[in-house]
Amino acid sequence: MRSVRPSFIASVIVCASLGARAAHAAPLPSPVDTLADVLRQTAAVIEGDVEDVSFHFDEVEGPRTVATVKNVFVHLGSLGKSPPSSLQIRSFGGYLPDGREIVATHVPELATGKRYFLFLRNTEWTLSPIAFGHVFRLDTVGKKRALVDAYGRLVAGVGATEILPGPLLWTRPSGAVDASTPPRLSTWITEADVDRALDAVELAEALRMFARATGAWPHGSFSPAPMSAGPWRRVTTWRAPTPTESPASTEGLLACFDPPVGLSDTSTKELAVCEDGGAP
Repeated sequence: MRSVRPSFIASVIVCASLGARAAHAAPLPSPVDTLADVLRQTAAVIEGDVEDVSFHFDEVEGPRTVATVKNVFVHLGSLGKSPPSSLQIRSFGGYLPDGREIVATHVPELATGKRYFLFLRNTEWTLSPIAFGHVFRLDTVGKKRALVDAYGRLVAGVGATEILPGPLLWTRPSGAVDASTPPRLSTWITEADVDRALDAVELAEALRMFARATGAWPHGSFSPAPMSAGPWRRVTTWRAPTPTESPASTEGLLACFDPPVGLSDTSTKELAVCEDGGAP
């Protein structure tokens, strides 16, 4: 269970167009507009149980929330010739050595004791190896084991641009509440809504049909470690050029992740993004 400590929260706002500029074996990430774009940047679609969530820190990767996933089953794509029975999801965010907390926006959170359906990247990555937030939790409602997205909605199907959301299954009490407050079942949900929702096997089959129709199959290799071109506070990045820019004009972009200083424990502040040698 995640411990609660006095801390400030520094939210990292990172555009989807940011990726690694340094030359590595894995391809660079690119923006997505369709589900086919997501699958082309996915190495494997897997299912597994989160056995443990822990917090780690080092000077290169920075603060990391590490979810250990066991009983891994690969639905699409590959995790290599000898698929592991477990793997680690090393998401950016967690605690600094002095107890302060760094939280990255739009990084999926995984809970201990839950089973998930995940898309793992085949590209370089820095914040999360989960492809474009595609993480779905398996929840049991009555006799049904249905998939639920990060917003608490049932998974209804597969569309041209996204995994289609269904009705809201889980809600939280209105008003300001602690994030640890458990959700509650929506009072308006019906048995028919739950019966129509997809489970892991059904979503995997729908994705296979979609891949056959579009030719967009998961492929490539998954790297469990983030791209590390240097200390986490100063990460070399790359931005795709616009039609009016030459590739040379994108050289030397830097994203700065230095935590702000002099803030009270309850304050929030966006971290700086800088260019030209690190000057904001």
